[in-house]
Amino acid sequence: MKIFHACIGVAFTCATPLMSEAQEAKSFAYTQPMEGVYAQYWTAQELAVQDAYAGQPYRLYVEGQGKLGEFHGILNLDCTTPRFSTWLAQSEYLSSDAVPAEVINGLRVIWCEG
Repeated sequence: MKIFHACIGVAFTCATPLMSEAQEAKSFAYTQPMEGVYAQYWTAQELAVQDAYAGQPYRLYVEGQGKLGEFHGILNLDCTTPRFSTWLAQSEYLSSDAVPAEVINGLRVIWCEG
């Protein structure tokens, strides 16, 4: 029994440094001005924070709320070749065409250059 407990203690001790080096979750927020007092609010966060290997796209959950309506989408953001970035899923009310260039550019700055 003592051997079992010792292994658990060693395994936990060995795993602790790995957990302390985990990446901090990135997030994005942008307010799209609209006419008058109205606005569309855009946010994004990474679905599974992990170390990115060269060429591996980031999977981001993008959400929009406000004057235009609600948008929910999952974007595969390819930093190496931007044209290979694709929407894996999107809401039915607003399509990905409603996502302004400022949002896409902001996502690229945070996840690809940051």
